[in-house]
Amino acid sequence: MESRAIQHRIYTRYYEWKFGISTRGCIQPQDLGLENHDAMGYSALEYQYLKWVFPLIPFDPTEVVFVDYGAGKGRALAVASTHPFREVIGVEISEHLAQIASGNLARVKHRRAGQVEVHCCNAAVFPVPADANVFFFFNPFAGETLTEVIDRIYQSWLSYPRALFVIFFNHAEFESRVPSHQWLRKVYESSFCGLYRTV
Repeated sequence: MESRAIQHRIYTRYYEWKFGISTRGCIQPQDLGLENHDAMGYSALEYQYLKWVFPLIPFDPTEVVFVDYGAGKGRALAVASTHPFREVIGVEISEHLAQIASGNLARVKHRRAGQVEVHCCNAAVFPVPADANVFFFFNPFAGETLTEVIDRIYQSWLSYPRALFVIFFNHAEFESRVPSHQWLRKVYESSFCGLYRTV
């Protein structure tokens, strides 16, 4: 177990150095000063999972408009920005984390994405871009916030029909809230991740 932890630290430090960013650490919700009870604390998804999942996106990279809900310090955004995506968008409720994410994205090495931006706001009120087609979640929030975000993505899809791809790590809460959503079908599931496409 200790050897795995050491390996993980080395792996993380290597990619932090490679991308020129700093996204390590964990922060509890109460330490972020958030009043939204649906919000989770901060921790970043391990790099190996990010490196695994991005090649699974089933669209031409130049047509991808990627939205990361609960962007935190911007690790997923940074990795996304090294792909030739048309646009990479982060949504983060914490002003402190959003500022760190913006700083990381300003420094990130090997950037290939077109436009990259971070929006500091509650995800439940974030207007889904009409051309957004990849939605990324690493267990950012639960409850009514998640329900509202799902509904906003659905309404956007109804208004602007297009193929969508949803990536949700730690997806148990998501699974409990989408059974009635016949517009999405699961295309992959493991104990830690669910991948979904529009029908």
